[in-house]
Amino acid sequence: MSTARSFIPMSTAATAPSTAAAAAAAPSSSRSFKIVFRSMQSLVLLVFLIGAVITVTRLILNPRPPAFRLDSLSLSGLPNVSDASSPPPKFDVRIRLTATNPNKKFGVVIGGVNLCLALIPSKCQLRPSSHNNKSSSEHYIGERRHGSFEVKASPSPGRGRRSKRSFQFTVDELLRKGSEVMSVKMDVSVKFMHAYWPSKRGSVVVECKDLRVGLSSTHIGNLKDGGKDCSVRFA
Repeated sequence: MSTARSFIPMSTAATAPSTAAAAAAAPSSSRSFKIVFRSMQSLVLLVFLIGAVITVTRLILNPRPPAFRLDSLSLSGLPNVSDASSPPPKFDVRIRLTATNPNKKFGVVIGGVNLCLALIPSKCQLRPSSHNNKSSSEHYIGERRHGSFEVKASPSPGRGRRSKRSFQFTVDELLRKGSEVMSVKMDVSVKFMHAYWPSKRGSVVVECKDLRVGLSSTHIGNLKDGGKDCSVRFA
């Protein structure tokens, strides 16, 4: 009995230091967990910020070009073969276009349009000087929106052989088959705009092919088959 009584206090004294050590280690483990958790949070936030910067930079550096559709084309005052060597005084080209902005974050400003008409399969071309119907010559299209505008063109001045070469595009060429196939090529200046980033300027090449133009008795040509989607690429 005396041996059992002396054994119990010894066991209690042995377990007391281990309990105190475990209690002291618990706050240290909790602090380590918090440090690791906060570090992981900071790492995730850093990765997210880097991804956001890369995405925004990619959008800024690589905006998508606007899409163009040729809605109508009208030619009037075309010269005959006899006076094709000089610019016709009343020659006029009117093209109506619809431009669509495919970008989610950027508005697009459509600027100047340089126009070239060509007959197919012949290589007769006419390069009139073009201008928009607004005095500002700029058309703003918001994000994921579209807008229509008209381009008017008149003969660009030329001299000598250059003038004769330019105006071989005549009524006789259009009357040869009754309904000629034409192509329209435009160099369009564009500007991409964002509220918090500098604007980016560029140029796109717009090509509208296989356009059938009918010519009336008054030498006025109009697009016969309705609108036509055009191919677009950065210059």
